[in-house]
Amino acid sequence: MSSGTSNQASALVQFTVGGCLFGSGIFLFLNQVIVRSDGVASGTGRFWGRFGGWGAGGGSSFSWGTPGMGLLMIPLAIGVCLLFAGTYQRWGRLLVWGSLAALFVGVLNSVRISFMPATLWQLAVYVVMIASGGGLMFRSLRSDEQAEAPRAGPSPDPRDPRSEELELREELAELKRRLDSLQR
Repeated sequence: MSSGTSNQASALVQFTVGGCLFGSGIFLFLNQVIVRSDGVASGTGRFWGRFGGWGAGGGSSFSWGTPGMGLLMIPLAIGVCLLFAGTYQRWGRLLVWGSLAALFVGVLNSVRISFMPATLWQLAVYVVMIASGGGLMFRSLRSDEQAEAPRAGPSPDPRDPRSEELELREELAELKRRLDSLQR
């Protein structure tokens, strides 16, 4: 087994182990995150309202989303209409992408993220797993790039018959290039 193949196998093992550490660290960290909406519906038709307290589908609380989010459908519809009509393509794309971006931001704005309590030890383990996994993956990629880089070897021995053959081949290639340029 050559050293190049050994380096590639070592880099693959490093990348795999690093990816496993990185992925499991991210999984464990995200397992501590709770994501909820402003109003969470229950099976009984009652929900925890935006302004606090349990409500029965009406009143001053909103069950889902943000008020006014439906208004973003108007520019979205106009943009889609312009795109299908084939007129004012730039304005149509601008309206569609702008409306979709605003909807995405509105949905993200209504989501609440909180973290479950974790010990300092757990947090340290998550961070070390993520950092060491990322470091191993980057290290394996760097060693792979270094293996591909051409290395400057020792100059050929003038008494070696292979170096004479190499010089002759280079000289023939140069002469062929010159002949080709003269024929054009």
